[in-house]
Amino acid sequence: MAGVVIAIIKGGLGNQLFIYAAGRAFALRTGRRYFIDARRGYTHDSYGRGYRLDRFPIQAETMPEAWRVAPTLKHPRHKLLRAWNKLLPRDRRGYIAQRRDLPPEQLTALQPGPERVTLNGYWSDEAYFTDHAAAIRAELAVPAPDDARNLELGARFASAETVFVHARRVRYPVLLDADYYHKALAGIRERVADPRFVVFSDDPAWTRANLDFGGSPVEWIEHNTNDELADLWLMTRCRHAIIANSSFSWWGAWLGGAPDNKRNIYTPDHPSWLIRPAKGWQVIPF
Repeated sequence: MAGVVIAIIKGGLGNQLFIYAAGRAFALRTGRRYFIDARRGYTHDSYGRGYRLDRFPIQAETMPEAWRVAPTLKHPRHKLLRAWNKLLPRDRRGYIAQRRDLPPEQLTALQPGPERVTLNGYWSDEAYFTDHAAAIRAELAVPAPDDARNLELGARFASAETVFVHARRVRYPVLLDADYYHKALAGIRERVADPRFVVFSDDPAWTRANLDFGGSPVEWIEHNTNDELADLWLMTRCRHAIIANSSFSWWGAWLGGAPDNKRNIYTPDHPSWLIRPAKGWQVIPF
């Protein structure tokens, strides 16, 4: 068998997309077969999250159970494997954990020696996969919903100067205040003629009470309570974006089209925001 790489999938949908993209680009870069472990990261997920990439046209195989050394990320065998690999030179490790203090070159410049390599990290930076962006966009194309209401909304959003606005506030450690959104809204109105705003939020009451859209048309998307993929698809249909400090809306903007579409994306400038803006967009940090 040729060399293989295994990505441990974990976290919410935005996290899963970053993990897949970084692992897929690493596999393409190093000429390895790509496998994903969709079980280990969700055995004891405190938020009740689960694997969602089975809805996407991904190019990855399921990791054979015979390769599993531990059932969970907290199992002693898993911890021992991780600790042992830390003692080895990085290019000789069969288990590579992301280090937040190292730049993306920790993965993009790596040519590991072991036949089988496991990746564990969130890899929340476009630099991990920008060299294979076209393939990633195709493989992570958001599936269209199958209901008439969302399809009608998607068609309408794609035909106008729509701007999606994402506010994430529930179970989140750092909350963006109304000032961030008002500066972003003002920036959009300076650059986009007749914008139409589309709001996605896990706290729609807060957005209704605190955000002033200056008389521009605005629509709140609240009907996809149990279908985050439908919301993500609708985000990709909008022409511009005001994203939250969230990987979910980052992907809604990045998957919304190729960078040469000259869209505008507005992103938080905050120490807790570790994801870099998508390259090629007109990015205005506030």
